[in-house]
Amino acid sequence: MTVSDNYYIDAVIVRGTSKTHSVSINQKTEDGLAFEPFDLSDYYIRFRVLGSATADALVLLEKIITQASDEDVDGVITDASNGQFQFHITAEDTNTLGTGKFPISIEVMDADTDESLFVLTEGGYQGEFNSIQITEV
Repeated sequence: MTVSDNYYIDAVIVRGTSKTHSVSINQKTEDGLAFEPFDLSDYYIRFRVLGSATADALVLLEKIITQASDEDVDGVITDASNGQFQFHITAEDTNTLGTGKFPISIEVMDADTDESLFVLTEGGYQGEFNSIQITEV
């Protein structure tokens, strides 16, 4: 299975507010000529905010996103068969993290074994890292 390799998230959130971001996962078809939705029915999403852009980074915030999770706290898989989910950053999360730009990790996890299937957010073509940025107004 090949997942689209040009996926990049750079989310800006104002400190003290909440924000939801929608994500769709697509995979290449068997012939490799097109993309189709990745079915999340047997999986969950592990969303992490990291202290640095390294493999051994401190996890500052972690959310487990399922079809039954609280969409106003963690986010939710909104359409499993079409690979769609949302992650939610609460006002409390932004106050806990403080202002700054934080790398994020989004992994698709096997619901039966809790093993990572793949990571969606490994960085982009220009060396940028997927992140959330918390600002003050």
